[in-house]
Amino acid sequence: MEQASSALQVIIAALLAALAAVVTAFITSSWDNTLITSVTLSTFLGGLLTPYLANALTTRKKRAVSRPRQEHASATIAIEEVRTLYVGNLPFKTDEETINELFSQYGQVQAVRLVKDRRTGRKKGYGFVEIDANAADAALAQLNDSEFEGRTIKVRAAHSEAEPDNDDE
Repeated sequence: MEQASSALQVIIAALLAALAAVVTAFITSSWDNTLITSVTLSTFLGGLLTPYLANALTTRKKRAVSRPRQEHASATIAIEEVRTLYVGNLPFKTDEETINELFSQYGQVQAVRLVKDRRTGRKKGYGFVEIDANAADAALAQLNDSEFEGRTIKVRAAHSEAEPDNDDE
């Protein structure tokens, strides 16, 4: 991800520098010292602006990927704050749809991600649920240490998507 962002920054800086040089040369009708000065100035400005432009582009891309667009005008309700919950000790046969149904009892579920082993593709028995902040507290209180498909599941507020410490086991 970092390499793609750096490459994007270099491309944007080069394009800004070239554009500024050409515009300056046409405005002044001179291709001598003005060109060198404009390339230097535009490279400097491109270096300053590039991180902001790259950040804006990647943020827009992440937003588009993480949240599907609303197609109906009536569905443009203000989006509530979303919290991510860690769900552990899940049965390995459980799928995202089943977890979505379980948490939907408490509020609007935005996403469910069950973690899989990269080599084998098997589920690891834990995952993450993105749910409205108001519903997250209720789901956490009701589902933590409850029985689900023969197992006692653990529900916690997720701090990051890294594999959690196994303090409970």
